[in-house]
Amino acid sequence: MAEPKASHSTPSTKPAAPSTVPGTVQPYPSNNNMHGKGVKAPKAAQKPGAAAAPAGPKDTFREIVETVVFVVVLVLLLKSFVAEAFVIPTGSMAETLYGYQKIVTCPKCHEVFPVNCSIEVDPQQFPNNTDVVGCTCPNCRYEIDFKKEGMKPPWHTGDRVLVAKSVYDLKLLPGDKPKRRDVVVFKYPKEPQRAFTPMNYIKRLIGLPGETVAIHYGKIYVYDGLQYADSNVDPLNLWELRYTHQDDSQALDLFHKGKFRMVRKSPSEILAVRRKVYDNDHQAADLIGKAPPRWAADGTTSWQPDKPDEPKRFEHAAADDKEVAWLRYHHLIPDAGYNRTSVHPELITDFMGYNTWRPERGPHGTPPQNWVGDLLLEAEVDVQQTQGELVFELSKGVDRFRARWDLATGRCALSRVSSNQDVVLEEADTGLKKPGHYRLRFANIDERLTVWVDSSLPFGEGVVYEAPLRLGPTVENDLQPASIGVKGAGVTVSHLKLWRDIYYTTHADNTQQADTPANVRFDDPESWKNALSDLHPSTMYVQPGHYLCLGDNSPDSSDGRSWGLVPERLLLGRAMLIYYPVWPISPRAGLIR
Repeated sequence: MAEPKASHSTPSTKPAAPSTVPGTVQPYPSNNNMHGKGVKAPKAAQKPGAAAAPAGPKDTFREIVETVVFVVVLVLLLKSFVAEAFVIPTGSMAETLYGYQKIVTCPKCHEVFPVNCSIEVDPQQFPNNTDVVGCTCPNCRYEIDFKKEGMKPPWHTGDRVLVAKSVYDLKLLPGDKPKRRDVVVFKYPKEPQRAFTPMNYIKRLIGLPGETVAIHYGKIYVYDGLQYADSNVDPLNLWELRYTHQDDSQALDLFHKGKFRMVRKSPSEILAVRRKVYDNDHQAADLIGKAPPRWAADGTTSWQPDKPDEPKRFEHAAADDKEVAWLRYHHLIPDAGYNRTSVHPELITDFMGYNTWRPERGPHGTPPQNWVGDLLLEAEVDVQQTQGELVFELSKGVDRFRARWDLATGRCALSRVSSNQDVVLEEADTGLKKPGHYRLRFANIDERLTVWVDSSLPFGEGVVYEAPLRLGPTVENDLQPASIGVKGAGVTVSHLKLWRDIYYTTHADNTQQADTPANVRFDDPESWKNALSDLHPSTMYVQPGHYLCLGDNSPDSSDGRSWGLVPERLLLGRAMLIYYPVWPISPRAGLIR
C-alpha cells in the first residue's frame, strides 16, 4: 500500500489539499528518481600472446537501471527497518515540535514566536478553511491584528523529524526499550488508518506498563502496585480509555495519602520543555514611559539601570552593604485592547502564544489558563571583584528559594525561606570565584532546586525539598516570583530571562476546561485561599504491555487523556532529531529531547 506524500508548496501559497490528519505525523516522501553512474565491468582474462578481443558494446541503460533498482531497494529497506522521515502537521507537541505555523514578529517588543495555523492550511482537519487573522504575543501580550499591522506572515509546514524505527525491537544497545519522556511515533490505536492514510501520532511517553499515573497541579506522579481484574478482557482492547480506570477511588485514596512519587525532570529535560515567560531584552515599545518596567529595584538606589524607562542592564557597585539590595521581577500584564495605557500584576500562567489562533475564542482568544509556580531564572552576570554575595531567588506559594554565592570562594548555598526562617538545604563549590563573565540559571521545578554555572551543574541533578503543607499562590510571594540580590559586591546583570515549566492539565483539549478552581482570579492570589480543595488530581492506570503518551502542548493536545493507551506493538520508533528547518531559516535543527 502506497504511503501518502507530504504536500510541497511555497510558504505564501495555500496547498490545494495537503494530506494531513489531525494529530498525525506524515511519512516524508523519499526521492526515488535517483540516477547512478555506470560501473565498468572487469576486462576478460586473456591467454599469453593471444590477440585482444574486441570490446563489446556497453549496456549503459542496463547499468543505470540496475543502479537505480539497487538504490531504491536500499532506501526502502532503510525506511522500513532503520529510519524514516516524517512531517509534523499539528501543534500537539508545541513548542518542542512545530506543526503548521506562522512565524510572527511582535510589532511592539519584536519577540519572534510561532502561531498554530492548521485551521488555514489543513482541509482534512478543518474542512472550512479560515484564515488566521491575529494572535497574542506571549512576551508582552500585545494583541496583534495582522490587517491593522499590515502583516502577512506566511504559513510553514511542520518540523521534519527523523524517526529511528524498530529501535525498541532490535535492542542493539542496553536500555534500548521505551523510556519515560522519549518522544515516540506510534500508530493511533483507535484508527490506525483512515481512507488508506496511516494515522501515525507523535507524543511524549509519560506512563510505563503497570504504573498508575496521576496529574495534579501540572505535575506527573506515579505509583506501582495497583492491579485490576481485566484478565477476561480481549488483550487487543486493553488500550481503551475505560480500561485505564480513570480516577479510581483506590488510586485517589493512595494519592491523598502521599503514596505516589513525583516524576522529576533531569536538568536537560528542564531545558527541553521550558516555556518562556518574559525576555527583558524584548520590552514593548508602546509601554516604555507609560508603565513601570517588569524588572526594577526594590526600594534601593544601589542598582543602576542603563536606561530608567527601558532597563536592560543593571549595575551594582561594590559597597559595604548591611542588607541585600534586591532587583525584582513583577509579572505586569497590559490591559486588553489595541491601545494599551496601563498594566496590572498577575500570576504567571501556562499561557502560550502558539495557541492564540482558535476562532471559537475570537482572533486573540486563548485556552483556559492555570497558575504555574515552577520557574527558571536565567541571567548573564559580570563579576568585578571577588567579594560580597550574589543571590538568585524564586518564589512559590508560601516559600522563597535562594541560591546564594559567596563571591570570594565560589561556594553556593541553596536555602528555603519560610515563615521568616532561612534554612540551608545544601552547599557546593562552583566556578563563580573570580572576576569574569558567567551565565547563571536557577530553577525551582518539580520540588527540586537546580543550578547551572555556565554549562556545569554544581548540585548535579538538583536538591529535593519536602512539599509545602499549603498549596497555591500567595500575595506576598507570587506577584514578585523572581529576584536577584547583591550584598557588598560589584556585579552587572543583563539578558534577564524568566521561564516556566510545562504544565500538564487533567483535562483533554476537547473539553476546553482548566484545572483552575472556580471563582479565583489571577490578579488576586488571596482569592485562592479557600479554593485549593477544588483542584482534584486525575489518575490513569497503564495496562501491562502499554504506555501512556501525552502531548507537550497539554492545553491543546489530543492524547492519552482523551482516548487511552498505546500498545507496545503499535510503537513505530523514537523521534531522534529535527533535520529541517535549518539555519538561517530557523535554528531548530538538532536532537529532540
